[in-house]
Amino acid sequence: MKHVIRWTILGGLGLMVGAGPLTALPPGLRLGPPREVAVSAGAFDPFVENQTVEIGGEVRFAPRHLGIFPRVLPELAPTFGMVATGKGTLYAYSGLRAELPVGRRWTLSPSVGVGLFRKSDDFTLGGPLEFRSGFELAWRLPSGSRLGLTLYHLSNSGIYNRNPGSESLVFTYSAPLGRGR
Repeated sequence: MKHVIRWTILGGLGLMVGAGPLTALPPGLRLGPPREVAVSAGAFDPFVENQTVEIGGEVRFAPRHLGIFPRVLPELAPTFGMVATGKGTLYAYSGLRAELPVGRRWTLSPSVGVGLFRKSDDFTLGGPLEFRSGFELAWRLPSGSRLGLTLYHLSNSGIYNRNPGSESLVFTYSAPLGRGR
């Protein structure tokens, strides 16, 4: 477990540092600097008998309208993240999330992503390519930070012979970076 935590922390730092070169892309593809960073902890596979713990981190960029989607969709925020579980699995992903206000302080954020899953001796999801879908319900604090509860599902969508899928239920804390508060 100690090595999983170490690699998760190093991976999270790598995601934040590695996001800098993305600003060198053509103007239409630039992400700009990260707007927010989030950390999470909770239960991996909470609805089965052999559940375990999970920790993770995510870098979130400013929401924007992506020209490949119809204008009726809300602005989407690109994300990069990494998750480690007590079973020794790792999952690194990129994705998109929408931030939908629900009242003055609440935000509902559906998200989708795709990433690479490293199985352990105890657990596999059928293959390395896995898709993530879920939502977060978060309360905005006066400082601009948010406390939330996230439920998401990992699955290979049937592209491999075995597709057990998994769920995660985690508490999140996100904080704005720089002046983006």
